Amino acid sequence: MRYLRDVFVLSVCLVAGVTGAAAWHVDGHVYCDANNSGEIDAGDLPLANVVVQATDAGDYSGNTDHAGAYHIELSDFPDCYTMTLDGSTIPADASYALPLSSSYVFCATDAEYVFERDWLIQSDSCAGLCWLTGGGVKFEPITDTNNAEHGPKINFGGNVHPSCSAEPGGGGQWNHIDHVLKLHFQGRDIPDVRCGNVPGIPLGSESPVTPFNFIEYQGTGTLKGIKGNKVDHGTVHFFARAEDRNEPGSNGAKDGALIDRYFLRVYTNPGDPIGSTVLLFDSDADSSTVDPRTITGGNLQLHYSSCPAP
Repeated sequence: MRYLRDVFVLSVCLVAGVTGAAAWHVDGHVYCDANNSGEIDAGDLPLANVVVQATDAGDYSGNTDHAGAYHIELSDFPDCYTMTLDGSTIPADASYALPLSSSYVFCATDAEYVFERDWLIQSDSCAGLCWLTGGGVKFEPITDTNNAEHGPKINFGGNVHPSCSAEPGGGGQWNHIDHVLKLHFQGRDIPDVRCGNVPGIPLGSESPVTPFNFIEYQGTGTLKGIKGNKVDHGTVHFFARAEDRNEPGSNGAKDGALIDRYFLRVYTNPGDPIGSTVLLFDSDADSSTVDPRTITGGNLQLHYSSCPAP
């Protein structure tokens, strides 16, 4: 009987030892500050394939996945660690918004053995890691582009930052035709873009595979009348958002949450975008909020593969 008791105690100790060995670990995420807010939020870009390092007497490391997440198993005994990112796996111009010191220092104890440490870096490349094409089911001869909505009321399409840069062709071209208002908007200079993920749906987009599913872009263009409308607003400003939620973007999509969405605000006064709105495409007719509208046909595609990787 004593023998059986000793075996039981030994087994419990061994199980406890195994559990303890697996208990000391650190998890977290690495993001790029795509909206330059200085804090982690929904607009930030998760960075994949970043090497996160934790060192004490030895070295421990983990790689981030497509969601920017990492997991590192630490020593199976209490110890102190310094955590850093491998500089060769992040953009060359990266600076640190979190932590400002660029490293974390912490000590694991018997009472504290699970840690979470997130990273936020800032880089000029964050906003230039994606580009957009909008194509659809109807050819519109007025714009000479493929458009992304069925029917005669609204047609839109083009490309944004096709070389992941604002330099060639002014950063792309975007056309929007409103046949009811008899207006044609053409975005000709698109210097600013940012990419991120829409809360509440799966991260990234599928075809092609990218780590994000929305792009916001803004710049200047023209707004003129068509089909007998003589209005000419001359040079105008615009802000747009495209959400690549599924493949295909509309027909055959799984449900309403996974149908591509699009928003456009065209305005004349950059000092008062809301008050000077002259063309709006959104879901609630409120220019002060960004509420993209689901498209009824076509596809909005984000691209990543031709962009310089961090």
